[in-house]
Amino acid sequence: MNKLFLAAVGLAAMAAAAVHADPLDDAKAGLKALDQGDNAGAVRFLTSAIDSGRLTRTDQELAYVKRSEAQLAANHPRLAIADADRALNLDPADAEAKGARDRAQDLLVAAKPADTTTRQGMAQYDAAMTRYDAEKKAAESDYANQLSSYDAKIKAQDDKHAAELAAWQASVAACKAGDISQCAQSGAAQSAATGATEAPKPVPVKAEAVAQTKPKPQKKPASAAPVERPAIL
Repeated sequence: MNKLFLAAVGLAAMAAAAVHADPLDDAKAGLKALDQGDNAGAVRFLTSAIDSGRLTRTDQELAYVKRSEAQLAANHPRLAIADADRALNLDPADAEAKGARDRAQDLLVAAKPADTTTRQGMAQYDAAMTRYDAEKKAAESDYANQLSSYDAKIKAQDDKHAAELAAWQASVAACKAGDISQCAQSGAAQSAATGATEAPKPVPVKAEAVAQTKPKPQKKPASAAPVERPAIL
């Protein structure tokens, strides 16, 4: 009977010691276990520290980060993400927690083979983007060629007009100097007689027609409709 009583007292004492254990000691033990590669031990000690409810906000956030790293090292990416999210809820700027979560997410993606639907969606997206880029380049090249042709026509019109004006002025000058043949050929006799100096207005190419043919910037190819990139689940 006495032995049973002593055993009960001993168990109660152990339970009381466990209840009143210092959570910082558990947290330190968890960090030590993590450094030694004992991931299960790290999770156990850090969980004890967290569950005590007696850690400061800063220590609790650190405990979640380190438990996340232990879960990740133990190849439990979902549990690692959950702990990283808890840490970020306490400190959204914690780069260590973000890094742990990113590594865990990468591990999940790598572990999950891409399903047929995702592969097909990615292939269709890449093909649509390739087609759009090709059509866009072709449209830009076509517009550049049209604009160059338009500019060439305008320059040819201006050059011809300038040449005809220069020839007319030369004929008027020759006519005034006594070259009757120039007067007859250029119609400058009357100008020479009256002293008129108004130049003719040759229009070798209809300016209006040329202006109307100036190309407009090309619109985006029809395939430029938004193509949603498939999500990787």
